Amino acid sequence: MTLHRFLSPSLSHVALVVSCILSLSGCGDGEQQAAQPPKGRPPTPVQVVPIARETVQQSVTLVGVVEPWKRSLVAGEIAGLVETLPVEEGMKIQRGGLLARLRTDTLTIRLQSALASLRESDARHKQANQDLQRIKILFGKELVTQKEYDDATAQELALRQRSTQLQTDILQVRDQLSKSRIVAPFTGWITKKSTEVGQWVKSGDAVVEMVDLSRVQIEVPFPERYIRDIHPHNPVTAVFDALPEFKAPGHVLSVVAQADTATRTFPVKVELPNPHVTMKSGMVARVTFHIGVPTQGFMVPKDALVLRGGQTFVFLVKDGLAVQIPVHTGIQLTDRVQIIGKLGENLPVVVEGNERLHAGQPVRILKEGGKEAKNS
Repeated sequence: MTLHRFLSPSLSHVALVVSCILSLSGCGDGEQQAAQPPKGRPPTPVQVVPIARETVQQSVTLVGVVEPWKRSLVAGEIAGLVETLPVEEGMKIQRGGLLARLRTDTLTIRLQSALASLRESDARHKQANQDLQRIKILFGKELVTQKEYDDATAQELALRQRSTQLQTDILQVRDQLSKSRIVAPFTGWITKKSTEVGQWVKSGDAVVEMVDLSRVQIEVPFPERYIRDIHPHNPVTAVFDALPEFKAPGHVLSVVAQADTATRTFPVKVELPNPHVTMKSGMVARVTFHIGVPTQGFMVPKDALVLRGGQTFVFLVKDGLAVQIPVHTGIQLTDRVQIIGKLGENLPVVVEGNERLHAGQPVRILKEGGKEAKNS
């Protein structure tokens, strides 16, 4: 009796605790059920572009250096003292424009002397010719001897030859006088002066260096494996490290038929028009050549490619879901690439938001600027 009385309060307490635990357990189930998130994941925002079918052609880009179309060390043909040098480095000069003038005092004196001698010789030859005509008449009448006739003929011939010699001397002096003016052989730019006023130059010494930049040429080393696809007049495009966003169209000028034995490359020369002299001699150029036969292919931006698990694929969007398509890549351009697989023109391919996509994942297409677009 005493034991029953002692245990009864404890049993009552235990029952109360169990009742509370059951009550709390029931409340917890209700809270967990109310806190459960809705089933499924929210659609992933993505941007898409349509697959384009284009005519594509393989290309290769090689590095070369810009060279002027013409480069000349303009020299004097005669020796002399530089009297005038009206050009400066960087100056443009037209063909035939004066580059330098040599002092001509001595030549002028020689010319005046030769002209005077010619006038004297012509006068003597005229007199000798008249004498010869009279002697011919007298010789026909047998009034003069054979010797007198021969002497008159020889005198006339000698004076005639003397006049011819003097005329040649005059032409030579005048030629030297003309060569004392050193002129530009073509329209171009002065890149270097090799003399100054008052300096003596020898025959053949350079006076200035000139370049013609109205068009330029670039020599690039072409790999042996591509050389069969390069021919004169093939179109090319060149870009320059020093000229951002500038592109110059041109064409292949020639293919040198001798390879460099060390690099096994063939020198290919390219011609580029340069009407505004935008390209300067010595600039580094990157020339793109088109090789092979043009083909039709599906082109997408390079951002559309996903590389995962050693495979390459793209994601299309169909009925609001991501569709994973394995592809192979073909010809690559600057920002686009040819893809080969089970594809079609104008299908929407994901270009942003595809890094973490999986096949069958819901997607939400965004327009440019982040606005939502209607799913395909």
